Amino acid sequence: MNPCRPIILFLLSALAVAPLAARADGDVPARFEPDSTVPESLWAWNDPVPWRVGVAAGRAGRTVKMGGAECDWTGDSAEGVLSVAPWGWLEIYGRAGVNRGKMERGHHSTKTGAGAGGALGVALNLWEIGPDPDTAAWQVTIGMQGEYAYRTGGDKDGAKASWGEAFFFLPVDYHLSFHGTQRSSYSTEAHAIDLYVGPACSLLDGDWTENGTKSSFKQKQAAGVAGGFRIWLLPSLCVDGSLAWFDGMTYRAGLQYRF
Repeated sequence: MNPCRPIILFLLSALAVAPLAARADGDVPARFEPDSTVPESLWAWNDPVPWRVGVAAGRAGRTVKMGGAECDWTGDSAEGVLSVAPWGWLEIYGRAGVNRGKMERGHHSTKTGAGAGGALGVALNLWEIGPDPDTAAWQVTIGMQGEYAYRTGGDKDGAKASWGEAFFFLPVDYHLSFHGTQRSSYSTEAHAIDLYVGPACSLLDGDWTENGTKSSFKQKQAAGVAGGFRIWLLPSLCVDGSLAWFDGMTYRAGLQYRF
């Protein structure tokens, strides 16, 4: 008998039994991973850069100093929103639309007409806390946001204005997923929800012109707190709202669609 024959039979038996033993132990065969060096074509591209478009409306209220006195300033805005996330941890966004300003000095109140303006900002996710986000229904993220806005109020009855604002925010975000969990059995109206809050800083100043007299104004209190929510009705559609307090209340509400 060929001395190699028992060895060959043993190897063939081992190869035949190995898959059955692996399945008996509950092991899942490794998935085939596509070669990352293969070039992609535009037609077959299935992982596009996530864009968001939306609308937002809000009102910013501040106590400002102008001409040696304290005044109550209000800025209204209605804007379109466009953002892009080239990476999952980074979002770059912009807003543009119409604005209107209002200044109250004692019993005297003056409004501007509609003007143009907008904002540019960046939001980053710096740190993640909690269990594996691929298997858990919740996740806590610590982030950072910064933006600069410049807006104007058109001439109305001799009053017009222009103002700029630098805004910095350190949000702590709690994300809760309903989709794919047992919560979805009684929370079918939402896909997921985000709740966030954190310290904020706002540096606002501008010029107020009334009856040909131009005066500069500046925000009284820079430090404050901000927070808000996002309710994802669908994976691609959410409603959102935010509040901020800087010796005066600022609030905004909007609707966004993610491609």
